[in-house]
Amino acid sequence: MKQITKFWNWFQDNEEAIKNAVALGINAEEVILHLNRNCSYISKRIQFLINIHSNNQGKYTIIFTAAGYRKLFPKIIALEEQAPVLKYFIPQAFIKPMQNLMEYKKGTDLPCVYENYKIKISDLQMVLKDYNVFTKQLKIKLYIPNYEEIKQFENLEMDLKYSLMIIIGEIAFKKHIKHIEYAQLQNDEIGLLSVIELPEFIDYLYKINSRQKTRLL
Repeated sequence: MKQITKFWNWFQDNEEAIKNAVALGINAEEVILHLNRNCSYISKRIQFLINIHSNNQGKYTIIFTAAGYRKLFPKIIALEEQAPVLKYFIPQAFIKPMQNLMEYKKGTDLPCVYENYKIKISDLQMVLKDYNVFTKQLKIKLYIPNYEEIKQFENLEMDLKYSLMIIIGEIAFKKHIKHIEYAQLQNDEIGLLSVIELPEFIDYLYKINSRQKTRLL
């Protein structure tokens, strides 16, 4: 894939500037603009996230994602496999599920900011609308604090989808989440489930369905 090779050649030439933009905010807007543009040459639907790498001091993880769009999975995998050895960054294909959800369970996770409003993953609640036992896919309704005030923000729905991917991973998101509705979280809502519990909830549905099949046999 020539465009992937070109991307990594450009990335290596500009790695120091990208690291300074991420770590120190030096020319951040301009550098990220160029990074986005070079990534879009591979596909306009491929996005990236940059996090501090947990096991390598001074290094960052650059995560390539297609937001669960299956047709782009080969290119996402190739971005990781064809990456050169980098000084400051570790490439990763797909958003992986969080291994340690403790900060989310405690409510100490960092928020996304929409002007005067802050939304944390730990604030999000959900309810199951439908579950297809054959496809193993869910339709859920997601309840968001201050949704009526922030629903006009262009990136809100994508940010919320990314929030679910952080919890269950991009591959599982594509496999299990069929449809999402969005609604305002009211103080008197009852019977809701924290999105932090989504992995366990999916496992529970699998087990219930498996037991039903066993009884039928």
